[in-house]
Amino acid sequence: MSLLLAFLGFLGFIVGLVLIVIGLIKKKKMKGGLVLGISVVIFIVGFILTPVDGTESGKQAGTHEKVETVTKPKEETPEEKAAREAKEAEEKALAEQKAKEEAEVRAKAEAEAKAKAEAERIAKLEALKINGSGDTATKKFKLEKGFVIVDATHQGSSNFAVKLLDANANMIKLVVNEIGNYTGKKIYAVPTGEYQYEVTASGPWTINMSQEIPAEVAPEGKVTGTGDSVVFMNISKGAKTVAFTHDGSRNFVVKANDSVLLANEIGTYSGSKVQKVEDTSIYYFDITADGNWSMTFE
Repeated sequence: MSLLLAFLGFLGFIVGLVLIVIGLIKKKKMKGGLVLGISVVIFIVGFILTPVDGTESGKQAGTHEKVETVTKPKEETPEEKAAREAKEAEEKALAEQKAKEEAEVRAKAEAEAKAKAEAERIAKLEALKINGSGDTATKKFKLEKGFVIVDATHQGSSNFAVKLLDANANMIKLVVNEIGNYTGKKIYAVPTGEYQYEVTASGPWTINMSQEIPAEVAPEGKVTGTGDSVVFMNISKGAKTVAFTHDGSRNFVVKANDSVLLANEIGTYSGSKVQKVEDTSIYYFDITADGNWSMTFE
């Protein structure tokens, strides 16, 4: 529209000039001046509007051109689709095979590590099995820091004593001290080190040791037994009432974690006391008795 106004203004400008020239030649007053003025105004208005319209038209033209340049993605041919799917299936199969092989390697490594650990555990237990007859200074053995469970037997009529010695022959603990036949368990705490037993006996004897928590741990409550025994119990923290009974004629001693003396009586006994438990945990008890006994935590 602006271009049309500019064109008409320019055309009117030419017509106005022609009329003025004719008027001067014929010496007549013509309307060329009025036509010329109107034409100049129209031309100026068209000229002023031209940049704006031109810019917008340019934008529209540019936009139109950009739309026209957008191309649609090329559609796959059946052959191309089949080739792509075959490649993807092959890559997926290779990835699954790799993952399977890695899982098999991990499983094999875990099984080997488990078997090795079990073999080491069994070897350690075998190293902690000692037997003999009569008075004996046993072979030396190594213990890790913690507790040691001793399962001992003796077949004889006189004294059966088991002394624990350190690497410098210092007596650490009198583990067992009984007369005649004996079957029982004891537990005590030790630091890491090398040890040996000095055994006094009148017949064959066995000493089997372990530093593992047994598979069966008693829940908080009542446990019973006969003679020297070891008990592991899961106890919650707090103030506990601890009750004991014993029907034997000799010492009845109960010690928790080889540090807290809970009972130290002779002969038949029945009684209870209050014991503060600092932390919820598994505790072990060394019980010395020559008869039936019971222990209750509640």
